[in-house]
Amino acid sequence: MTKLALVTGASAGIGREACALFARKGYRVIALSRQPSGVESAGQEIALDLESFEQIEGLAGTLEAEIATAERVILVNNSGYGQFGALRDLSESMWQKQFSTHVFGPIKLAAVCLRLCEQHGIPLRVIAVSSVLSIVPQQMKGAYCAAKSAMNTAHESFWFDEQGSKSLESVSLVLPGPVATRFREHALAALRPVIERANTAHQEKYEALESALAPSARMKPFTASASNVAEKIYRAAEAARPKPRYLVTPQTYIAAFITRFVPHSIQRRLLS
Repeated sequence: MTKLALVTGASAGIGREACALFARKGYRVIALSRQPSGVESAGQEIALDLESFEQIEGLAGTLEAEIATAERVILVNNSGYGQFGALRDLSESMWQKQFSTHVFGPIKLAAVCLRLCEQHGIPLRVIAVSSVLSIVPQQMKGAYCAAKSAMNTAHESFWFDEQGSKSLESVSLVLPGPVATRFREHALAALRPVIERANTAHQEKYEALESALAPSARMKPFTASASNVAEKIYRAAEAARPKPRYLVTPQTYIAAFITRFVPHSIQRRLLS
């Protein structure tokens, strides 16, 4: 029997690095992504749209044979993107897509995996890749901050709900700050439709945000690599006693300190 890693958002960035690391460590890897792109390290690659509960539920038949023969299952809920823009300018569909990708879909997938693991007596660990922006807000990024914060709470609640399960071993969150992936490129693409319908009150902020997301923009200090984050994911998968949260990059450690020890009135001044 081999260990099984299911990784969403596997076509690039953190997800692709996680797939490669799990494969090197002897796991059988199933790569899940909206648009499969040939993940060499995956034993199997499956198209999955996390916005569709129907697709997620339909995946159960494919996964059952894999899970039934696994020693342990690791689900990495990594898929995500940043929908930036002033909250007043976002459409209903933009909000829906952001929360479906980060909250609704991942929890539904975790529930399907837990059901299958319980049926076959297989231990399951769930690892969600969140963000420093889940614990500190940032202007013009409210929808993403809200979705990632909800992702944290939903996964924590999943753990509390299912503590009586004989299969669920742990639920962990991995919280990176800036990471050198195509995140900025995708965020810029998602931002442009917002700018087209935006209120002129935030024109200067949109110009600054576009510049920050541009391909020529400088990387932020202490930007991590995708492999740095993958290593924390693997640590959560292999730890004898997995921690509820794994922080990546100095920005996340600083944010955790601020939100824990600094009064909210001062937090607003520091983070504005």
